[in-house]
Amino acid sequence: MKQKNNKGQSTIEFILTFTAAVGFIFLFLKMALNYTNGYMVHHATFMASRAYLVGDAEQYGSPGAGDSRAFEVAKEVFRKNLPEGLITPNVVLEAKNENSPDKVAFSVFVGIWVEFNQAFSLGFVGGKDQVVFRSESFLGREPTRAESVSQICYAIKAVTQGGCETQATLDDNGG
Repeated sequence: MKQKNNKGQSTIEFILTFTAAVGFIFLFLKMALNYTNGYMVHHATFMASRAYLVGDAEQYGSPGAGDSRAFEVAKEVFRKNLPEGLITPNVVLEAKNENSPDKVAFSVFVGIWVEFNQAFSLGFVGGKDQVVFRSESFLGREPTRAESVSQICYAIKAVTQGGCETQATLDDNGG
């Protein structure tokens, strides 16, 4: 009776399982890098959105600038807060990434958002397709100083029947 030759079976099993294990390790490593990049971009987006919301025309000394100056400040803050080590270079703030008070009907959606692409995995496990990541930071908007002044002036005109040039003291009794 002839015996079967099983030489090499354990080598083949080792190669197959080792390849699968290493593939999963690289897949999860790339996913971890994607999550890390996403968190870094989201932090930069959040900081840029905060800078955008507090960017006031009067604060920066150009009364006619409005939100365009605030968006320029937001772009600077975004660039400063985005590390260049792990992030892909295609992450930039453009004019389309701004939700200004003029563009949205509800003030909760005022802020900054950004989209960027990254490969889901390294290619040999999980495919080479690009995944679109989106980071949004909508913080709501407080009125600017100029808007506050005009609202206070409107209230003074209603109470005193005069203009804003009149000296008036408004009293709040806390009630």
